[in-house]
Amino acid sequence: MKDINFTKHAEDMLVERGFHRETIEEIVTHPEWKSEGEGDTWCAFKRIGGKVLRIVVKGDMPFTVITMYFDRRLK
Repeated sequence: MKDINFTKHAEDMLVERGFHRETIEEIVTHPEWKSEGEGDTWCAFKRIGGKVLRIVVKGDMPFTVITMYFDRRLK
């Protein structure tokens, strides 16, 4: 999807954590819920199994994915 860019770190996390780019893009565009961060950053969330995936995003169209991880603090 051309409206979503990935930082080098996010690209590395896709490989290291075994996430699929299409899955991350789908969650960014259709999150289960969102939270606002500082400045123009925000987080997209989705429950997967018993875990919650957090995707840190900057901007709005085009989005820039900064990182993604399973958030152990959320259930």
